[in-house]
Amino acid sequence: MQQTSRQITITISDTLYQWLLREAQRRAQDIPAVVQSVLEHYVRHFDLIQTRTWQLCGAFTIAEPEPAYLVGSDETGSPTTNYAEHVDDVLYKGS
Repeated sequence: MQQTSRQITITISDTLYQWLLREAQRRAQDIPAVVQSVLEHYVRHFDLIQTRTWQLCGAFTIAEPEPAYLVGSDETGSPTTNYAEHVDDVLYKGS
């Protein structure tokens, strides 16, 4: 199966651009190839869904979730929340 490609345009800092230039020269590649390689590495090694913290967020059951964080219910009818997306707010509320 052939994979499609998409072109994107981004704005980056001069510092990051200079790093990309040096890295491209070091690798003997063009900048798009370096960006592609770096993104692929990030997805393989730092994917949010694969982190232990993210896994633990789904491992806890909250008996009475706060209404502000309710987003629906699962297939068993149990409430689902978006606590994981607001972990700092929840942990440090009132601080």
